[in-house]
Amino acid sequence: PALTGRGGGGAARPGRRARVGRRAAVAVMASEKAAQALVAARKKYETGDKLGALKLYEDVFDEDPTATQRQASYHGQTAVHAAFGDVELAQMTLRAGIQEGLDFEQALEDPELVEITTSQQIIIQLRNFNKTAIKAQQVAAARQQASAMGKRGSSRRSTEMDLQDILGRPNDDRLDIDASPLGIAKRVALLLLVMLLGGTALFFIGLQTLFPKY
Repeated sequence: PALTGRGGGGAARPGRRARVGRRAAVAVMASEKAAQALVAARKKYETGDKLGALKLYEDVFDEDPTATQRQASYHGQTAVHAAFGDVELAQMTLRAGIQEGLDFEQALEDPELVEITTSQQIIIQLRNFNKTAIKAQQVAAARQQASAMGKRGSSRRSTEMDLQDILGRPNDDRLDIDASPLGIAKRVALLLLVMLLGGTALFFIGLQTLFPKY
């Protein structure tokens, strides 16, 4: 009789093939749902429904996405936060995307990903953040390679510390920001209020300059 299992040359049992086939089918269905969510999120983003887009980008992770789909989701979330002018949250989601393998510079040129519509200043900040992250990964990789002989455990911890120190830790106080739609709306309202007060002050300063009191 033919042998089965790792050591044999025979075919796998039908039951095992069926289980593998079902798992593959479920994975394909999940990635298709994730792809549909990404398409819907991009449509909402491009039609101006930024909060709706953010919700769909976050929902992608409920559909067992592929690595590329996770990168697209984080890029989309970064685009939403950048559109609101929320640099801190944009850097948080970009950081998560970088850890998934996202390259921000390449993403900006990728027609398959949503185009970030925000100020040039914020784009520059995110580009600088991306460069810092890539350098951190390169330094960490070099250190890991240099100490690979007999120090695999300590090298891995050192790599994680390098990336976390530069990009921030998930539980870091710097990242303790309310990312909910209500939190985003509050920060946008505060930003508009500051801009309004600043504009009013400049208006009165201009009046005083043009029409000084004698």
